[in-house]
Amino acid sequence: MKILAIDTTAITAAAALVEDSKPVGWDVQNGTLTHSETMLNMIENLLQNSHTAIDDLDLLAVSAGPGSFTGVRIGVSIIKGLAFGKHIPCIPVSTLEALAENLAPHAALLSAASGTNGFAPFYACPVMDARRSQLYTALFRYETDASGKIVCTRITKDDMLSAEALSAQLSRLDAPVYFVGEGCRITEKEISPYLPHCAEVPECIRYQSGYSVARVAKRIYEAAEDQTIFSDIALKPIYLRPSQAERERSAHTDHT
Repeated sequence: MKILAIDTTAITAAAALVEDSKPVGWDVQNGTLTHSETMLNMIENLLQNSHTAIDDLDLLAVSAGPGSFTGVRIGVSIIKGLAFGKHIPCIPVSTLEALAENLAPHAALLSAASGTNGFAPFYACPVMDARRSQLYTALFRYETDASGKIVCTRITKDDMLSAEALSAQLSRLDAPVYFVGEGCRITEKEISPYLPHCAEVPECIRYQSGYSVARVAKRIYEAAEDQTIFSDIALKPIYLRPSQAERERSAHTDHT
Protein backbone atom coordinates (compact mmCIF):
# COMPACT_ATOMS: atom_id res chain seq x y z
CA MET A 1 0.00 0.00 0.00
CA LYS A 2 1.40 3.39 -1.06
CA ILE A 3 0.37 6.40 1.01
CA LEU A 4 1.09 10.08 0.47
CA ALA A 5 0.58 11.99 3.72
CA ILE A 6 0.95 15.67 4.58
CA ASP A 7 0.64 18.00 7.56
CA THR A 8 0.21 21.78 7.30
CA THR A 9 -1.54 22.41 10.62
CA ALA A 10 1.29 24.35 12.31
CA ILE A 11 4.52 26.15 11.40
CA THR A 12 6.08 22.84 10.36
CA ALA A 13 5.31 21.62 6.86
CA ALA A 14 5.66 17.85 6.60
CA ALA A 15 5.12 15.32 3.82
CA ALA A 16 5.95 11.65 3.41
CA LEU A 17 5.58 8.85 0.91
CA VAL A 18 5.13 5.50 2.65
CA GLU A 19 4.93 2.05 1.08
CA ASP A 20 4.00 -1.08 3.06
CA SER A 21 4.47 0.86 6.31
CA LYS A 22 8.03 1.85 5.42
CA PRO A 23 9.03 5.43 4.53
CA VAL A 24 10.10 5.83 0.90
CA GLY A 25 10.89 9.49 1.49
CA TRP A 26 9.89 12.45 3.62
CA ASP A 27 10.41 16.17 3.89
CA VAL A 28 10.08 18.54 6.84
CA GLN A 29 10.47 22.31 6.69
CA ASN A 30 10.30 24.98 9.38
CA GLY A 31 11.07 27.95 7.16
CA THR A 32 9.45 31.33 6.68
CA LEU A 33 7.54 30.47 3.49
CA THR A 34 3.84 29.68 3.69
CA HIS A 35 2.53 26.14 3.24
CA SER A 36 0.88 27.18 -0.01
CA GLU A 37 4.37 28.07 -1.29
CA THR A 38 6.17 24.94 -0.09
CA MET A 39 3.84 21.93 0.11
CA LEU A 40 3.15 21.34 -3.57
CA ASN A 41 6.90 21.45 -4.28
CA MET A 42 7.53 19.00 -1.44
CA ILE A 43 4.94 16.59 -2.85
CA GLU A 44 6.26 16.93 -6.40
CA ASN A 45 9.83 16.21 -5.27
CA LEU A 46 8.76 13.15 -3.27
CA LEU A 47 6.86 11.69 -6.20
CA GLN A 48 9.51 12.48 -8.80
CA ASN A 49 12.40 11.15 -6.71
CA SER A 50 10.55 7.88 -6.13
CA HIS A 51 9.25 7.59 -9.72
CA THR A 52 5.70 7.56 -8.36
CA ALA A 53 2.62 8.96 -10.08
CA ILE A 54 -0.53 10.10 -8.32
CA ASP A 55 -2.37 7.17 -9.92
CA ASP A 56 0.08 4.79 -8.19
CA LEU A 57 -1.12 5.88 -4.74
CA ASP A 58 -3.52 3.77 -2.72
CA LEU A 59 -4.28 6.37 -0.04
CA LEU A 60 -3.98 10.10 0.49
CA ALA A 61 -3.78 11.28 4.10
CA VAL A 62 -3.81 14.68 5.76
CA SER A 63 -3.73 16.11 9.25
CA ALA A 64 -7.17 17.68 9.14
CA GLY A 65 -6.95 19.51 12.45
CA PRO A 66 -6.97 20.89 14.99
CA GLY A 67 -4.41 23.54 14.16
CA SER A 68 -4.00 26.79 12.30
CA PHE A 69 -7.26 27.52 10.47
CA THR A 70 -5.38 28.60 7.35
CA GLY A 71 -2.96 25.70 7.55
CA VAL A 72 -5.72 23.13 7.99
CA ARG A 73 -7.62 24.49 4.99
CA ILE A 74 -4.49 24.43 2.82
CA GLY A 75 -3.71 20.80 3.65
CA VAL A 76 -7.25 19.57 3.13
CA SER A 77 -7.59 21.52 -0.13
CA ILE A 78 -4.33 20.07 -1.51
CA ILE A 79 -5.40 16.49 -0.80
CA LYS A 80 -8.88 17.07 -2.23
CA GLY A 81 -7.29 18.53 -5.36
CA LEU A 82 -4.88 15.61 -5.81
CA ALA A 83 -7.72 13.09 -5.40
CA PHE A 84 -10.22 14.86 -7.62
CA GLY A 85 -11.53 12.52 -10.30
CA LYS A 86 -9.15 9.72 -9.32
CA HIS A 87 -11.22 7.94 -6.65
CA ILE A 88 -8.24 7.68 -4.28
CA PRO A 89 -9.39 7.29 -0.65
CA CYS A 90 -8.66 10.41 1.43
CA ILE A 91 -8.07 9.87 5.16
CA PRO A 92 -8.48 12.75 7.65
CA VAL A 93 -6.18 12.30 10.65
CA SER A 94 -6.26 14.10 13.98
CA THR A 95 -3.18 16.30 14.22
CA LEU A 96 -2.87 15.41 17.89
CA GLU A 97 -3.05 11.66 17.26
CA ALA A 98 -0.39 11.97 14.57
CA LEU A 99 1.87 13.86 16.99
CA ALA A 100 1.40 11.14 19.62
CA GLU A 101 2.32 8.60 16.94
CA ASN A 102 5.76 10.24 16.68
CA LEU A 103 6.68 8.38 19.87
CA ALA A 104 5.69 4.91 18.61
CA PRO A 105 9.04 3.97 17.00
CA HIS A 106 10.84 5.18 20.14
CA ALA A 107 8.46 3.81 22.77
CA ALA A 108 10.86 1.17 24.08
CA LEU A 109 13.64 3.73 24.58
CA LEU A 110 11.34 6.22 26.28
CA SER A 111 10.06 3.47 28.58
CA ALA A 112 13.62 2.41 29.44
CA ALA A 113 14.34 5.93 30.65
CA SER A 114 12.26 5.14 33.73
CA GLY A 115 14.90 2.65 34.83
CA THR A 116 12.41 -0.14 35.54
CA ASN A 117 12.57 -3.70 34.24
CA GLY A 118 10.26 -4.57 31.36
CA PHE A 119 8.11 -2.02 29.56
CA ALA A 120 7.02 0.82 31.83
CA PRO A 121 3.81 2.52 30.60
CA PHE A 122 3.91 6.21 29.82
CA TYR A 123 1.63 8.90 28.41
CA ALA A 124 2.01 10.98 25.26
CA CYS A 125 0.54 14.46 25.52
CA PRO A 126 0.53 16.36 22.22
CA VAL A 127 0.14 20.12 22.65
CA MET A 128 -0.42 22.90 20.13
CA ASP A 129 -0.85 26.60 20.73
CA ALA A 130 -4.53 27.40 20.14
CA ARG A 131 -4.03 31.10 20.96
CA ARG A 132 -6.20 33.03 23.39
CA SER A 133 -4.34 31.31 26.30
CA GLN A 134 -5.56 27.88 25.18
CA LEU A 135 -3.88 24.65 24.06
CA TYR A 136 -5.10 22.01 21.66
CA THR A 137 -4.34 18.76 23.43
CA ALA A 138 -5.26 15.13 24.01
CA LEU A 139 -3.84 12.24 26.00
CA PHE A 140 -2.59 8.84 24.82
CA ARG A 141 -1.16 5.92 26.83
CA TYR A 142 1.63 3.64 25.65
CA GLU A 143 1.65 0.18 27.24
CA THR A 144 1.94 -3.49 26.32
CA ASP A 145 -0.99 -5.77 25.56
CA ALA A 146 -1.41 -9.41 26.62
CA SER A 147 0.96 -10.58 23.88
CA GLY A 148 3.66 -8.10 24.89
CA LYS A 149 3.12 -5.83 21.88
CA ILE A 150 3.46 -2.10 22.52
CA VAL A 151 0.15 -0.35 21.85
CA CYS A 152 -0.99 3.26 22.00
CA THR A 153 -4.48 3.91 23.37
CA ARG A 154 -6.35 7.21 23.20
CA ILE A 155 -7.37 8.33 26.71
CA THR A 156 -9.10 11.65 26.00
CA LYS A 157 -10.71 13.26 22.97
CA ASP A 158 -9.10 16.17 21.17
CA ASP A 159 -9.80 19.21 23.31
CA MET A 160 -8.90 22.84 23.95
CA LEU A 161 -7.71 23.58 27.49
CA SER A 162 -5.85 26.23 29.42
CA ALA A 163 -2.37 25.35 30.70
CA GLU A 164 -3.82 25.32 34.22
CA ALA A 165 -6.58 22.84 33.30
CA LEU A 166 -4.11 20.59 31.48
CA SER A 167 -1.71 20.71 34.43
CA ALA A 168 -4.50 19.64 36.78
CA GLN A 169 -5.40 16.76 34.46
CA LEU A 170 -1.81 15.55 34.22
CA SER A 171 -1.18 15.78 37.95
CA ARG A 172 -3.57 12.86 38.49
CA LEU A 173 -1.73 10.45 36.20
CA ASP A 174 0.19 7.41 37.42
CA ALA A 175 3.02 7.30 34.86
CA PRO A 176 5.51 9.63 33.14
CA VAL A 177 4.14 12.10 30.58
CA TYR A 178 6.01 13.12 27.43
CA PHE A 179 4.99 16.31 25.66
CA VAL A 180 5.17 16.49 21.88
CA GLY A 181 4.22 19.28 19.48
CA GLU A 182 5.08 22.94 18.99
CA GLY A 183 3.15 23.82 22.16
CA CYS A 184 6.06 22.38 24.17
CA ARG A 185 7.50 25.88 24.50
CA ILE A 186 4.44 26.72 26.59
CA THR A 187 4.39 23.53 28.64
CA GLU A 188 8.09 23.78 29.50
CA LYS A 189 7.37 27.14 31.15
CA GLU A 190 3.91 26.64 32.62
CA ILE A 191 3.60 22.90 33.35
CA SER A 192 6.85 20.89 33.37
CA PRO A 193 8.54 22.81 36.22
CA TYR A 194 5.63 21.99 38.53
CA LEU A 195 5.05 18.36 37.50
CA PRO A 196 8.31 16.39 37.81
CA HIS A 197 6.90 13.38 35.91
CA CYS A 198 6.45 15.52 32.73
CA ALA A 199 9.17 16.00 30.12
CA GLU A 200 9.66 17.07 26.51
CA VAL A 201 10.90 14.67 23.84
CA PRO A 202 13.94 15.40 21.63
CA GLU A 203 13.51 18.04 18.93
CA CYS A 204 13.85 15.47 16.14
CA ILE A 205 10.57 13.75 17.08
CA ARG A 206 8.71 16.72 18.56
CA TYR A 207 7.08 18.25 15.50
CA GLN A 208 4.69 17.27 12.71
CA SER A 209 5.65 14.20 10.68
CA GLY A 210 4.12 12.99 7.43
CA TYR A 211 5.28 9.47 8.31
CA SER A 212 3.20 9.55 11.50
CA VAL A 213 0.18 10.84 9.59
CA ALA A 214 0.53 7.93 7.15
CA ARG A 215 0.81 5.35 9.96
CA VAL A 216 -2.35 6.60 11.65
CA ALA A 217 -4.21 6.87 8.33
CA LYS A 218 -3.41 3.26 7.48
CA ARG A 219 -4.85 2.06 10.80
CA ILE A 220 -7.99 4.15 10.33
CA TYR A 221 -8.56 2.88 6.80
CA GLU A 222 -7.97 -0.79 7.62
CA ALA A 223 -10.22 -0.64 10.70
CA ALA A 224 -13.15 0.98 8.87
CA GLU A 225 -16.16 -1.22 8.17
CA ASP A 226 -17.07 0.97 5.20
CA GLN A 227 -13.98 2.24 3.40
CA THR A 228 -16.04 4.07 0.78
CA ILE A 229 -16.60 6.90 3.27
CA PHE A 230 -13.04 8.13 2.68
CA SER A 231 -13.66 10.19 -0.44
CA ASP A 232 -12.36 13.57 -1.53
CA ILE A 233 -15.92 14.91 -1.28
CA ALA A 234 -16.33 13.73 2.31
CA LEU A 235 -12.94 15.09 3.43
CA LYS A 236 -13.41 18.09 5.72
CA PRO A 237 -11.30 20.11 8.18
CA ILE A 238 -11.51 19.35 11.91
CA TYR A 239 -12.09 22.49 13.98
CA LEU A 240 -12.46 22.61 17.75
CA ARG A 241 -13.74 26.18 17.72
CA PRO A 242 -15.11 28.68 15.19
CA SER A 243 -12.59 30.72 13.21
CA GLN A 244 -12.09 34.42 14.00
CA ALA A 245 -14.15 35.36 10.95
CA GLU A 246 -16.99 33.14 12.14
CA ARG A 247 -16.82 34.59 15.66
CA GLU A 248 -16.91 38.14 14.30
CA ARG A 249 -19.84 37.27 12.04
CA SER A 250 -21.71 35.74 14.97
CA ALA A 251 -21.02 38.77 17.16
CA HIS A 252 -22.25 41.09 14.40
CA THR A 253 -25.43 39.02 14.01
CA ASP A 254 -26.07 39.13 17.75
CA HIS A 255 -25.92 42.92 17.72
CA THR A 256 -28.28 43.36 14.77
